[in-house]
Amino acid sequence: MKALLRKHAFTLWLVAAVLLAVYFPEPASQSGFLRAQWITQIGVAVIFFLQGLTLPTRSLAAGYKPKRLHVFVLSWNFLWFPVVTGLLLIPLSRLLTPELCVGFWLLAILPTTVASAIAFTSLSGGDTSNAIFSTIFSNLLAVLVVPTIAVAYLASETAIEISLTGIFVSLAQLLVLPLIVGQVARQFVRALAGRIAEVAKLVSSGIILFIVHAAFAESISSGLLNELSLALCLGVGMGIVTVLLVTSVVIWWSSTWLHLQRAQQIAAFFCASQKSLVSGLPLASSILLAAPGVVDPAMVLIPLICFHPVQLACAGLLTGRLLP
Repeated sequence: MKALLRKHAFTLWLVAAVLLAVYFPEPASQSGFLRAQWITQIGVAVIFFLQGLTLPTRSLAAGYKPKRLHVFVLSWNFLWFPVVTGLLLIPLSRLLTPELCVGFWLLAILPTTVASAIAFTSLSGGDTSNAIFSTIFSNLLAVLVVPTIAVAYLASETAIEISLTGIFVSLAQLLVLPLIVGQVARQFVRALAGRIAEVAKLVSSGIILFIVHAAFAESISSGLLNELSLALCLGVGMGIVTVLLVTSVVIWWSSTWLHLQRAQQIAAFFCASQKSLVSGLPLASSILLAAPGVVDPAMVLIPLICFHPVQLACAGLLTGRLLP
């Protein structure tokens, strides 16, 4: 029982953060919302500083080849995953609100996970060095790719002019600069950086829980989440399961075209099929903060928050079956 609770601790804390927002929304909403926004921005900067501090850049060279593996992963992260999701949303949009559809779109363009994709690759007998290179490269590239695609989509869907320059400046301050500072600091405290990796993960998880809580608290106080009916919840659940199963099947099937070794194919599969909550949520929050009033942040984040535990459960079931 303890092992099960430990394994799903973060998911349980996510549920607790949402429930706390439902029953006690006032501290992070209304008069405290501006304070929550500042804490969110500082928290995002801290997350990316810690990522920079713990990023094993010198180990990337080992997983650089084959190049076609990384092209495959990046194309699925930022191109084919959104295409497949868009096609699936054509029938699913009848079950979802426009804001939930935006949430699925935003989920589709996010980078891959880092820790989870590497861990599942290792447990399945995959090439860990390939997974390290692909996941880190995907997350670094996401800082440029995700805001560009997200702003283009939001502008086309809402007919509201959104300044991409302003968002890039904000992301540079909140994400890129802390990441670079973390990497520079790592050169001076390399041994310490390795030891604090677990602490950094706990701090990042705590910040993400606060971001989720603050977004839901504000939406509940303003009444925007009152429209989230049982039918919508079922629609979200159906959408998540459908997107996950279809993309996973197509990714594994298409990875056979690369003629990779079995271990490399496993790395390609996990890196292409997973979506990051640790990097994705700060990215999404920063974009939504830079475009206030366009969509309800909590409603948009629901697909990402729900997708995270489902993809981990699915990957866990596949781990033993993908062993070479």
